[in-house]
Amino acid sequence: MQLELSNVVNVSVSQNPSGISAFNTSNLAIFSDEAFDPVTFGNDGYKIYLEPGEVGIDFGTESRTYKMALAIFSQQPNILAGDGYLVVIPLVVEKQLVDFDATPAAGSFEIDYDGTNSASIAWDDTASEVQAKLRAIPGLEDIVVTGAIDTGGLTLTFNGVIGDLSLVTIENNTLVDGGSTSVGATVSQTTAGETVAAAITRTKDVVQYFGLLVSNILAESPMLAAAAVVQTLNKIAGWGSYDPTSVEVGGLLDKLRSGNSKKNRGLYYGGSESGLTDAEKLVELMIENASYFGRALSTNFEGSNTTQTMNLKDLTGVQPDATMTQTLYNKCEAAGVDIYVSYQGVAKVASFGSNGFFDQVYNLGWFVGALQVAGFNYLAQSSTKIPQTENGMDGLKGAYRNVCEQARTNLYCAPGRWNSATMFGNQADFLENISQRGYYIYSVPVSQQSQAAREDRQAPIVQIALKEAGAIHSSTVIVNVNA
Repeated sequence: MQLELSNVVNVSVSQNPSGISAFNTSNLAIFSDEAFDPVTFGNDGYKIYLEPGEVGIDFGTESRTYKMALAIFSQQPNILAGDGYLVVIPLVVEKQLVDFDATPAAGSFEIDYDGTNSASIAWDDTASEVQAKLRAIPGLEDIVVTGAIDTGGLTLTFNGVIGDLSLVTIENNTLVDGGSTSVGATVSQTTAGETVAAAITRTKDVVQYFGLLVSNILAESPMLAAAAVVQTLNKIAGWGSYDPTSVEVGGLLDKLRSGNSKKNRGLYYGGSESGLTDAEKLVELMIENASYFGRALSTNFEGSNTTQTMNLKDLTGVQPDATMTQTLYNKCEAAGVDIYVSYQGVAKVASFGSNGFFDQVYNLGWFVGALQVAGFNYLAQSSTKIPQTENGMDGLKGAYRNVCEQARTNLYCAPGRWNSATMFGNQADFLENISQRGYYIYSVPVSQQSQAAREDRQAPIVQIALKEAGAIHSSTVIVNVNA
């Protein structure tokens, strides 16, 4: 009999526990209100793309969603440079059923939507004919009608209309059956429309995205509701408008500034030329917004000197705003709304800081996310316990220090002078670290922890001071001439 070698040498293999991957700030979501192929989305409620072609297959090449995807991937660099992806999240769209209590044989009726009546709908109109009449109503340009008046009723799918809607009403009904008896019609909601705020809440823990756009312009109330949700998350959203009043004091986009909603970015684009219809302006606005975010979310924070500002950047495939005037430019600047304009014939982004500059919010979002990942992985990847001692805290602070060093490498932070009255720890160490490295890390000594915190196995609070590197956006030159 041959005995096992484990009688002499016993080998046990220990593998490092797994952690989570680096926080990604290049993943961009489009919340779409347009019709899509439901089969390709399955039950997930979202789909990830690395190129625009599949978006065209799923939504059609004439859709705003596809044109936005094309714009995102056309930028140089774009989200792929930061190892990102595009995720499209279709909003749950309102559906209503118009049901008839008998089979009509003559007569007509009208459908009222938001105070506007459709053209007269005949008793024998097909679903496509009803659809054409409803699409003539402002706001219902993308509605889809299926079913039949004489069998099962009509289903109205409100593509292009966001949120939970009031029921349409039936007006001027003269329908009668074969015996000349009046035929009644009732309307019921079969699916409630989803607000963008609800969609963000539904998906924020389902699929990872840092930036988000919507494929349409939102009215003030739903936009501010969605912005309020974004403000509580480590995300950044773009909200667009082609209406000049939106950048007036108290206007739609100015309310992001006045509400201190720095994670919500206002983008204004009036159009590539004058005389465009609202539908044409909307398409151009969505393309400009998508181009901006496709370029803006392209930073790879793992590199050296990679952080960027959006000011004076190019947007591939976008013409400068032909409606821009100096007066409008000044209003956008005051509102902190970014624009795409022509400076002496050269098209560039103009980025303003009244609501914080885009890069300030973006870079801070990366820093917060990177700290969370570093702290989690330090705690999760230890095969033994991390002692509640200064040595244990040194390891934890070391993980945070690595993030600060990367912020120094990618030039989010830089050595400088601390010009705030808020300081902590040892003041001399604080100021020396800021002036030499651009950051300072401090934790309360373990010996000063409360007994309750020790029993809960909490680490002492860690405080980090960071000096942003800033950016140069403009210059003033004084020339002294001596004759």
